[in-house]
Amino acid sequence: MGPSPDDSGVVPIGSVLDGRYRVDSLLGKGGMGRVYKAEHTGIGRAVAIKILHPDLGRNKEASQRFKREASASGRLDHVNIVGVSDFGELDDGCLYLVMEALEGEGLGARLEREKRIPWPEAIEIIRGVLSGLRHAHEKNVVHRDIKPDNIFLAKKDGDTVVKILDFGIAKLMAGEGNDPATTRAGLTVGTPAYLSPEQAVGGEIKAATDLYSTSVVFYEMLAGRPPFEDTDPLAIMTAHVSRNPPPFAEVAKDLKLPKGLEQVIMRGLEKVSAERISSASDYIAQLDEVLRNAGFAVPTMARASGAVAIPTPPPGSLAMPQPAATPMPFATAPKPAAPTASFTPMPFETSRAQRAVSLADVSEPIPRKWLVIAGIVLLAAIAIAIALKVGAGGSKATEPPKRDKHSEVETAPVQARTPMFPVAGSKEPNADLLLKATLLDLQSGATCTDRKAAVAKLVELGDPRAIPPLKTARFRMRGGVLGFGDSNTNACLKADAEAAIKALGGT
Repeated sequence: MGPSPDDSGVVPIGSVLDGRYRVDSLLGKGGMGRVYKAEHTGIGRAVAIKILHPDLGRNKEASQRFKREASASGRLDHVNIVGVSDFGELDDGCLYLVMEALEGEGLGARLEREKRIPWPEAIEIIRGVLSGLRHAHEKNVVHRDIKPDNIFLAKKDGDTVVKILDFGIAKLMAGEGNDPATTRAGLTVGTPAYLSPEQAVGGEIKAATDLYSTSVVFYEMLAGRPPFEDTDPLAIMTAHVSRNPPPFAEVAKDLKLPKGLEQVIMRGLEKVSAERISSASDYIAQLDEVLRNAGFAVPTMARASGAVAIPTPPPGSLAMPQPAATPMPFATAPKPAAPTASFTPMPFETSRAQRAVSLADVSEPIPRKWLVIAGIVLLAAIAIAIALKVGAGGSKATEPPKRDKHSEVETAPVQARTPMFPVAGSKEPNADLLLKATLLDLQSGATCTDRKAAVAKLVELGDPRAIPPLKTARFRMRGGVLGFGDSNTNACLKADAEAAIKALGGT
């Protein structure tokens, strides 16, 4: 079969794997292994070969993830999904995966360089992602880790083709017994910055999960940052469950979007999966409607190749944005090395490298705070089981149109909210979940302002079970030695907490 990787996972350049793949160069390496550029010696085709690190090949969890990628990818054949042509095992047990060779750059690398992407091009990139996801969902495959680093902007015959990468933590929705993902109920996987609320609490994974993550990527392309950022993964996961994404007017004041686009993205970011955009096809249709309403001709025939086809306005209609305000996509002119002065970063800014780390790639011991997640996951699983037995019924009421205070666009009437994780006996079916998420904010908020906001949210929830935690939160002693000289870092919220205790019926 030819040389296998050495103990460090290195394959000699020029060696031939499995008697047919000549290794030409190293393309990249990561925690799971290395990716090499190679050539199929029989037909002379360039390929990319992902080789699992030898140590991980002996790890059941890692090898299952690798095999899952092969299994999921083997179901799929779409221009917007990286093609997988072969999978095998070397003499020493090392696993390898053969994929189509791609030239271009990852969306993550481009965002690292440019921070923001013009909205017409961002729509087309997301449209390519949605086209690939539509195919995957039709084949009962949920990706579960859509993020910029798993989206590749490939160059082919002068065009740019969007490719979805890495189905390593994909879930087969059909529930086959041989899918390793189906045996890990309540497992939280994915990348925290792009995680759906149901993933954050170990809930049921459906196609809507990928649509939420895609909407986070969409948001980041336009705003230059995802809707929720923090250096603590747990805080980000809590935000996905309990906080509304900030409107674009707050995070990118100079951003000009066509009417209806922000509304579409916010539908994709709904907390409750049943209230999200229903499918990838529906998402594409809504984006195309935005383009048409803005006066752009929406090309459809050219998209059969998967190429990014930037919409252009018909004669006499609205003109494309001027390059000074929004540069033309894929321009050959030099790009600025840094974001423009109008770009507004977060007060704390996590790097793209930090945001890109998937929970499936974290090998360090689990911090104590993460044990809280296990409790949430367990309660959510119990709630789901109860919901499945009790069943959901009744007619759906509609809400009148409402106006977002940060936008001049009215939101469309929506169906009455369907609880994400119903709990028997709750006034609001998802009240327990919101209470736990808000108590986490109260306990671990990064600033006193964050913790005070949690106090106000607890009053809004009106649940007297918050009284004991509020009493405890009045004092958070830090510093000093053996209890001497320490100070109350929660003194700033003591008055708010005491008022909240009274409001909830405590003393």
